Amino acid sequence: MTVSLLRSSCQQRNKFLRCITSIQFNNVKYVNRPTNQRLGAAYLNSTITSRTYSSALPIDAIKSSIKSSLLQQASKKDSPFWDEERTNLQTQLNGLNGHSRAVDLEQHLSDVSDDVDAPINKPDPLDEWFLHTVSLGSSINGERATGLPEGVAPLDPHVNDPFFLSHPDVNDISATIGNDLVGTDHPVLNSAARYFFNSEDGKGKGKQVRPVMVMLLSRAMMQINNHLETSTPHLDHTLKSQRRLAEITEMIHTASLFHDDVIDDADTRRGQPAAHRAFGNKMAILAGDYLLARASIYLARLRNVDVVECMSTTIEHLVRGEVLQIKDSRTGVADMEGYLRKNFYKTASLMANSCKSAALLNHATPDVVNAAYRYGKHVGVAFQLIDDALDFEGSAASLGKPALADLNAGLSTAPVLFAAESYGDVLIPAMARKFKEAGDIDLALQCIQEADGVRRTKELAAVHAETAMEAVVGALAPSPFRDSLVHLASRVVNRSR
Repeated sequence: MTVSLLRSSCQQRNKFLRCITSIQFNNVKYVNRPTNQRLGAAYLNSTITSRTYSSALPIDAIKSSIKSSLLQQASKKDSPFWDEERTNLQTQLNGLNGHSRAVDLEQHLSDVSDDVDAPINKPDPLDEWFLHTVSLGSSINGERATGLPEGVAPLDPHVNDPFFLSHPDVNDISATIGNDLVGTDHPVLNSAARYFFNSEDGKGKGKQVRPVMVMLLSRAMMQINNHLETSTPHLDHTLKSQRRLAEITEMIHTASLFHDDVIDDADTRRGQPAAHRAFGNKMAILAGDYLLARASIYLARLRNVDVVECMSTTIEHLVRGEVLQIKDSRTGVADMEGYLRKNFYKTASLMANSCKSAALLNHATPDVVNAAYRYGKHVGVAFQLIDDALDFEGSAASLGKPALADLNAGLSTAPVLFAAESYGDVLIPAMARKFKEAGDIDLALQCIQEADGVRRTKELAAVHAETAMEAVVGALAPSPFRDSLVHLASRVVNRSR
């Protein structure tokens, strides 16, 4: 019995020595606790925790002292070394199925370090812009309209209309965010954070395209697994998680609007005064930060690390996109690919990663996850391109913001960049000075008209919308929800506001 006890104690001592990753001398205590439960309890209860060592003390003496303390602790009748219940619990938690085995802590730490440093989701190379691809759609009144992929049913307002099908899931998302998810005891911050969610006339909530995409994708993927017909606890949990993801997506998007409007010094947003006009710059920035913080809390509660990484990436991309826009606004000149990359960061990334997260929450296959990402990405690119075009066509009433807002802000968007390909000698100098001299805006409008800049922007948007359609049609089983995603992509391109 004594020999067995000594052998076990020596084994524990060796494990203990491997666990110590930071021994500091100069009268500093040992600082790292072992992860082994049985050994850890002994360590905490032993006299080691109160012992200090001189820098002159030989390492052998330290080892001997550790050994003596461990042996003394192990020899006690009530020593946690022999706590079978704790041992069995730790064994189960480690997935050892009741069979003990030595754990190489150093290797474990190395593995963890690799996991921490390596991204779970492979970064997008952002090299798929289709600048020289022609849309497959037909021409209507001189403008390009997207063509529907084979097998997709025509739009029916009561069967596969995206906003009709998603209405039960997203109708009260703004109210839920404003009433339940966003709340603080500071009255001004509370009002600012809820500014776009609790508007009485409904204008503040916007188009809610992102939540619609998330919920339609969720329903379409459930159709694959034949879960749509029957309510089960698993289905209810999945739908609740997807609904929360849709709310998180809208919170992140709205937070970006608070910040963008301050940076751009915008006057209006969604048909009402911009938040910083109502509450001041500082409170608008704090309200945006607060929304991001609340979104991060609810994101963590989804308990899915892949989704956390996806959605956290979108926040980084929002900042990166804004920095690229500031850079472009200083130089006044941007190339088309660089411009589209900036648009991805500012707009398409949130759509892409929200759709991808919906697929991850649904435990979809890698092909479906990739298709969901591509759908959101290319709908997002198309969405921003159409926004660029509408800035030259719409009115303040239809857009919810002043027309020609981008030109007046000195921004060179897609129609301008297309025009610069033909009229660069006169247009690029105006772009460089951000259209600040008299006649610059009129010159830009003339060049855009002669170069068909708006039409070419819409055609490029149609190409990206068709790419999004092909992604979901190729990956999802036929259903009204799948077809509604196709019609949503089409509507993004054909919208007037």
